[in-house]
Amino acid sequence: MDRPKIAVFSGPTSTIANSPSLVTSNKGRAAGERILPGRFDHLVAQSLYEPVTVRIKKFSAHPMEEDAKDVYFDDGKDYYEVELRPEDGPYLMPYLARRKDGSGPGVPFEAGDMTNAAMEYGGRQTFYPDASRVFADIDRGIAGRDEHGEVNLLDRKAEFEFIRALPPAGYTQQGEKAGVDYFPYQPWPISRRARYSDLARATNIVQRTLAQIGLAGAIWLEGSPTVEETSYWLNLLIDTQLPITCCASQRTHGQLANDGDRNIVDAVEVILSGETGGMGVVGVQDERIFAAREFKKADDRPGNYKATGGHGGILGTVGPPVTVWYRPNYKHTATSDVNLTRLPADVIFTDMTGDTSAVSVRVKDSGGGLLATAIPRVNIIKQASYMGEDDSSNPDQEVDILARIAKALADQSNPDESSPKLHGLVLEGTSPYGLGSTSQMAAMAIAVYSGLPVVRVGRSDPGGRVPGFMHDLSIAGSNLDANKARLLLMASMLKLGRFPRAKDPRNPTSKEKDALLAKIAEFQEIFETH
Repeated sequence: MDRPKIAVFSGPTSTIANSPSLVTSNKGRAAGERILPGRFDHLVAQSLYEPVTVRIKKFSAHPMEEDAKDVYFDDGKDYYEVELRPEDGPYLMPYLARRKDGSGPGVPFEAGDMTNAAMEYGGRQTFYPDASRVFADIDRGIAGRDEHGEVNLLDRKAEFEFIRALPPAGYTQQGEKAGVDYFPYQPWPISRRARYSDLARATNIVQRTLAQIGLAGAIWLEGSPTVEETSYWLNLLIDTQLPITCCASQRTHGQLANDGDRNIVDAVEVILSGETGGMGVVGVQDERIFAAREFKKADDRPGNYKATGGHGGILGTVGPPVTVWYRPNYKHTATSDVNLTRLPADVIFTDMTGDTSAVSVRVKDSGGGLLATAIPRVNIIKQASYMGEDDSSNPDQEVDILARIAKALADQSNPDESSPKLHGLVLEGTSPYGLGSTSQMAAMAIAVYSGLPVVRVGRSDPGGRVPGFMHDLSIAGSNLDANKARLLLMASMLKLGRFPRAKDPRNPTSKEKDALLAKIAEFQEIFETH
């Protein structure tokens, strides 16, 4: 019988697709070299070069086997004999590789190599280029067995298509470059983070893949601090009814008490249960199912994802069985007003109040894919008490906001098509009002009359809605945190463009204010429903 097929996307900086450093075992070390401490040698999952026959000591798999030897078949031997083959998959064996250093035999690889700048941080990558090896390790029983003691936890359930969307490792010998083709986070001096333009790449790859016939769903793997942002972006942009699960890990693959492998197995269970179809993107962490809109990392240990916004967020549990108690009420994926299908090929808007001609910004390529050059630039401004220099409400104190305005206007006037034309700001202000200092609010007024949409949210994880009446020149950010509000504003600008500018942003006319308020209402409708 044909098994269901699941797409598995590798995203950036993924601890879930990382492993501890490869360290040369004691069996690979010469006399006089440092011996690894402890009574057991360093074993790593590796493939056999050729078939080999081994003898396995009986009653050595469990301390209580010999106590029950009367129930075992006795062939008169003290061992089992079996042929191991390369096609069996990886076996735990001593790691024998050594690093060349100009000497004949070389030297052992050490964990410290990965932090040593003098040797280019070991010259090796600990991240996997896609998730295929992680899945193989889980199935081989190296990472774990099911509650019945059986392996092949994943292969028994589905087929998998492994896709390098924004992978954490790359093939440098094939010309791939960190920060362009792949995105690691370790070692820190050579870490690379995904950029604005990479959102378009991820969107297009996921949308194109899920348009295939015969998929049961998809899994997105990413680093634990940022998976919450990608999950919400995909929730807004991907036009699909298929279930999409997002997983991360607080501990590397192969490390003690690794949580990532369990999350992957749980994600497959969630997809195949059929319970999350039509629910948009969900996070699957620590046996809980999170709505993408409220999915957030709280701390760097297993069990520390939480639901933001003060209400809901945790939709169900993995079980067994997979149980969904609540379904998201806000628009997402196939129902989203800002998904890729509903975005225009060109977003057309009035640049300045009173203009008779409209401005057009290209959003999609000829094939309907999202253009990297179209991704809006949205920055976050934070409020805190005791920050003001005086109480004069002088916007010129807010040099960071004014610099952002100047940068936006310069980019927009640049004739180069690669120069970003859509800019906005998110103010993380007081809870629940989303207000900044008087000087910040004065600078934000200049920003909106300069054409930059501004969203107000409460600090950290607001528990209630930001009221719109507190500041009618901005978009009220509902109960979104700053990062989620930023992503929704970016998606909204792809559909609605910019605010209409005033001739003099510091002294707008009543007509210019009316035009601005009408545009804000369009954005507010999206923020009320997504």
